[in-house]
Amino acid sequence: MKQSIKSFVRARNRLSKINRNLLNQSPIDSFCRVEHFNGFDLSQSKQKRILEIGFGDGENLILSALDNPEASYYGIEVYEMGVANILKAIECKEISNANIILGDAIEVLEKNSVEDYFDEILIFFPDPWPKRKHNKRRLISKIFLCDIKKILKNDGVLIIKTDWQEYADEIEQNLKKTFEGYKKSVDKKSNLVTKYEKIALKEKRQITCFETF
Repeated sequence: MKQSIKSFVRARNRLSKINRNLLNQSPIDSFCRVEHFNGFDLSQSKQKRILEIGFGDGENLILSALDNPEASYYGIEVYEMGVANILKAIECKEISNANIILGDAIEVLEKNSVEDYFDEILIFFPDPWPKRKHNKRRLISKIFLCDIKKILKNDGVLIIKTDWQEYADEIEQNLKKTFEGYKKSVDKKSNLVTKYEKIALKEKRQITCFETF
C-alpha cells in the first residue's frame, strides 16, 4: 500500500550554481536520484550494510563510513542541499563505501524489490510535524515500518531517535504492530552527537531511542 501524503515539504532555498551542477553532473558513481533508482545493489560484497534515512548534513554517515571502510553505507535524503554537501565530502575525503540516493524514502522503498538486505537501518530525528493537522505527514507509520522490515535482515537492527515525546509514543505504538520486539532507552549517550541531537540537548528535550531485535 502506498502512502499518498508526503512526509516533507520542498525547501525554497536556492542552490548555488556549484551545488546544482554537482547534483546534475556528479562524478560519483554511487549517487543517484530516486527517479533512476532500480533497487538496492545485490552485487555489493561488503560484509555489513547500513542505511541511514534522512541523513541531513551527512555528518553521521560520513564519519561512520570513514571509521568502518569494510562496511557499505547507504543514505537517503530528500533535501538537495544536504545531498550536495555530502557529495562534496565524499569526493573530498575519497570515500568509496557510501551510496547516496536523492529522494523521498517512501518512494525509494516502493521502487525497491530486494529484501533481507540491511544489517542496520538508522532514522535519527525525523520531522515530528508537531501541529495536529500535520501529524499525517509523519514518516514513521505502520505502512512505512512494514516496508522497512522487508529490507532488514532477520537479525538486523532498526534504530530510531526522536526528541518529540508525542511522536515517540506514536512510534512505539507502530513498532508494537510491526516488530517482534524492541528496547527503549531515554537520553542514552551517543558516540557521535549530531546536529539535531545537539539542538535537543541544548533545549533540554528528552531523547528517546528505539532499537528493534
